[in-house]
Amino acid sequence: MKIFTPAKINPLLYILGKRKDGYHDIFMHMVPVGIYDILKISQNRVEKLNFSMNKANFYIEREENLVVRAIRIFERETGKKVFLNINLEKRIPSGAGLGGGSGNAAAMLCALNYFFRDSIESQGLLNSKILFKLALEIGSDVPFFLNPVPSEIFGRGEKISQLRYYPKFFVIIIKPSFSISTSEAYKQCNFSRKISFPKINSIDDIKFNMTNEFEKSLFNQYPILAEMKSLLLKNGAFGALVSGSGSAVFGAFKEKKHQNQAFKSIACLQMGEIFSCETLANHSYF
Repeated sequence: MKIFTPAKINPLLYILGKRKDGYHDIFMHMVPVGIYDILKISQNRVEKLNFSMNKANFYIEREENLVVRAIRIFERETGKKVFLNINLEKRIPSGAGLGGGSGNAAAMLCALNYFFRDSIESQGLLNSKILFKLALEIGSDVPFFLNPVPSEIFGRGEKISQLRYYPKFFVIIIKPSFSISTSEAYKQCNFSRKISFPKINSIDDIKFNMTNEFEKSLFNQYPILAEMKSLLLKNGAFGALVSGSGSAVFGAFKEKKHQNQAFKSIACLQMGEIFSCETLANHSYF
């Protein structure tokens, strides 16, 4: 079994305040884009979990990887033992605000739920509510990736409303040489006092409302992020933002040809990893 897990961007992101549980209340739009990590899953005969990862630019202990955490939480919930060969091929940069790890964890939960289903007619071993609860336990962004479609998100990530007919656009993402810790970004962020939020029905609505409230503090700490945003705008993007808590910056383009021209101009500057993709209306793991 081979599963492609997409990245995400945030055309709108407001930070509304800190909660009593230590998390932050947010309002954001989360939109999947066509950059993918790959999970390769197969059965083995040795009755143990074989997990490997390649093409990653970071190292963490195996049990701390979000894929393995998803497996352990699934085992605890179901009483099943997961004896599989699992290889994670990383293509989405880490520490970039693109949701790579969260998407990996959600896809692993979906795959296990499908793999251990009671019958071929069944949709999964666990119902959607339990799967959602497990995803939220792993991380605030993980529930979105159970069904990655353009969505409006409130709370710490648990209140998700799909946004039908979200305007499609083309994207260039620049990931600088450094990564940013989400927890550290939250320590420096400013809170919004907004109580109402824009409705998005067109490209112009996105253009005039693109917001990320992490940017003010991040630009002070990492001035190159502001330079990257300016570079994307100068090369024809109708809008540009840091994605999530960074460090990636994305530019949004109405036309594929303008995206292509900008990619050629920016790639030669070697400001970091650069990706060309587009927003997705939906994504299926199987």
